[in-house]
Amino acid sequence: MRATGATQGTDGIILCGFAFRRAFTLIELLVVIAIIGILASLILPVMARAKSRAQGIQCLSNLRQLQLAWHLYSSDNQGKLPVNSDGSDAGQSIDEASWVAGWLTTGSSPDNTNTELLVGKEYQRFGSVGGYVENAGIYHCPADTSVDSGKGLPRVRSVSMNGWMNPGLNGPYSGNSETLAFEKYRRESDFIHLAPSDAFVFLDERPDSINDGWFRVETAGYNPLNLAGLEIRDLPAVYHNIATSFTFADGHSEFHHWRDLQNLTLKIVGGRHQAIPRPNDQDVLWLMEHATKPTTVN
Repeated sequence: MRATGATQGTDGIILCGFAFRRAFTLIELLVVIAIIGILASLILPVMARAKSRAQGIQCLSNLRQLQLAWHLYSSDNQGKLPVNSDGSDAGQSIDEASWVAGWLTTGSSPDNTNTELLVGKEYQRFGSVGGYVENAGIYHCPADTSVDSGKGLPRVRSVSMNGWMNPGLNGPYSGNSETLAFEKYRRESDFIHLAPSDAFVFLDERPDSINDGWFRVETAGYNPLNLAGLEIRDLPAVYHNIATSFTFADGHSEFHHWRDLQNLTLKIVGGRHQAIPRPNDQDVLWLMEHATKPTTVN
């Protein structure tokens, strides 16, 4: 409100020598707020999808670099593929060589935040592919928000390797695979019944499932004629529109979209030492058939 000698102006209405500026009414203000709310409801999902898409692209890019390291390691070692052992000591000695070292937990552990276990030179003599990578960031999916409960820092790895890719002979569980009648891919020439384009190598593992770098694909219940015995142990991470990032032995990478949403909420049983029955589950069957094949196919 201001004093004026004018009788009428464009700023407002003159009353008793004072000019009053026009303001929003309550109804107009509510309409504006409602419009902003509608626009936000339309824009936010688009932004969320764009963020998820960008994370997915970065995740695939990370895995492609690891896949390239896998091939380079083989080229420098007379065709032998990187060893993939399980257990807390994997990748930390000659006897338990592995492509990566470190044991992640859902609690607090030095391994959760130690990038030296991924790319440190001291682990390369124990089978680490870190010398071909150098950037520890590619071991982590940007959609993985898990943290070390003690330090509050992001965990450094969300990636694991198919346990049938050159399983370590001295690992607590990987060593047992030698006696099973399924293909073990120790060299690129070992892909006989499973084509390299169908054999997955790296994937993102679920934060509450991942520990070592060995992703266990259970084959005990594999029977193409009777799928009632299917089981699963380690669980893939599902970040990108109900999908998981995979790389394959021929070098390509892709998202695999899952059919059954129940797989996203499976509870860990016995700290992954106990199989979870999944009879007739097509998602579990896909994992099995893209991890290995029986040594004899009828």
